[in-house]
Amino acid sequence: MTEQKSDVGLTKVARVEEIPQGHCKVVTVNDKPIAVFNVQGTFYAIYNKCPHEGGPLGEGRVKGHVVACPWHDLSFDLRSGVATDGGGYCVGSYQVVVKEEEVFVGGKRPR
Repeated sequence: MTEQKSDVGLTKVARVEEIPQGHCKVVTVNDKPIAVFNVQGTFYAIYNKCPHEGGPLGEGRVKGHVVACPWHDLSFDLRSGVATDGGGYCVGSYQVVVKEEEVFVGGKRPR
């Protein structure tokens, strides 16, 4: 999807219906692949590359608020980007705003 910047520093990445509950859409924001997940109607955005070997997290298995890398099963909390398996791994976690049925991604969220 082509980026569409808003006037408040957010990038429109999808309409709500494009990411049904339990699904993910990978988008590009500021030249970075970002995976946007819909977990029970709440949207979360994380960097789409696993820090272990670059696996596509948007293709991973989601259970609750955790996504497992499809390559080696390293798991990350979608709310923070922090690995749930320990080891100090983490991925970028981004602000998500839903406004008028549109999904926007903003800057990195602090840990």
